[in-house]
Amino acid sequence: MKTVLKVAAHVVVIALLYLMFSFSLFLGLQVNTTYGNIGMVVSIGAIIAYVLLVRHRRPVRVTMEDEGP
Repeated sequence: MKTVLKVAAHVVVIALLYLMFSFSLFLGLQVNTTYGNIGMVVSIGAIIAYVLLVRHRRPVRVTMEDEGP
């Protein structure tokens, strides 16, 4: 059950990041390019922060013992 909640939380966060990115594209193309640039910087910063947070919480370390036969 705990794993299902983690996966659901990741899905929700990724969907929100996608909406943020799409809204910044909308701002840049339809409203004002300055707002779009600001939105792109904020959304890309949020994506980088999310990736770093996920990598920090779950380091990827594969050794020969982990692979199995």
